[in-house]
Amino acid sequence: MEIRRSRPDDATRISELEGEIFSDPWQKKDIFSYICSEDGMCFTALDGDVPIAYVIGRLIAPEGEIYRIAVDEKYRGRGIGYRLLSYALKSERGRGLETVFLEVRSKNAAAIALYSSYGFRKMGVRRGYYKNPDDDAIVMIYGKLGE
Repeated sequence: MEIRRSRPDDATRISELEGEIFSDPWQKKDIFSYICSEDGMCFTALDGDVPIAYVIGRLIAPEGEIYRIAVDEKYRGRGIGYRLLSYALKSERGRGLETVFLEVRSKNAAAIALYSSYGFRKMGVRRGYYKNPDDDAIVMIYGKLGE
């Protein structure tokens, strides 16, 4: 498995994964926009040359926000999400990243466990934040502001 900064040609496969994984998938044009953006914080894990996992976020140093992280269902349970998250955050430190925020569905135990195992801490709750299905968002933080 290789992890690298996302490339524009990854947007098609990431868009396909979005549709398979999320009830509110992002459109290819939006994914492409983040990948091509100067402040995009986008990384892709590959099996051979096929994207199998990705993280999409934004960096406005010293703060960053993770919007999406996902692993193809066939590859889950192998620590890929953790390695991808670790790679992305370590890479972005070179661009001034100190603190990272994210929201996660309160019922997404696997994602909460992933973030917690990396050192993210719960900062708050946004009631009724998610739709389709309805759910609260747990706001989590990692880094200097969370110390």
